Amino acid sequence: MVVFDTESLLIFYLGEKGADIVEDLLRRIQRKEEKGFLNIVNLTEFYYILYRRAPALADEKVHNLRVYGLQIVPLADNAVWREAGKIKGEHAISLADAFAAATARVKKDKLVVGRDEDFNKIGVPLIRAGLI
Repeated sequence: MVVFDTESLLIFYLGEKGADIVEDLLRRIQRKEEKGFLNIVNLTEFYYILYRRAPALADEKVHNLRVYGLQIVPLADNAVWREAGKIKGEHAISLADAFAAATARVKKDKLVVGRDEDFNKIGVPLIRAGLI
């Protein structure tokens, strides 16, 4: 099982170095060989970043994520939002990154990240899609 951070998905959709790693994971999820999760906060971040480029692109890419079979983790998950609060309180990390890390920690999954070094000291197993 894997949890995706926003940056890793942007690496994939923008065709940056490391996109092949994310694509392989998404295809495994689509084939039901693996489960994949995305927190609603990270989905929101993904959407607004693409929306600023082109609203239609944002809608298309969110639809694509759902076709791959990513399960969206809602804010109603008390364990996740509490863990996100703890992570944010203990580390200099963005709120969206705290939610990604919390989702991975609560689900006991690996977190798929990009170049962001903020995750290095959080204590969550990482899969790096981008170069540091």
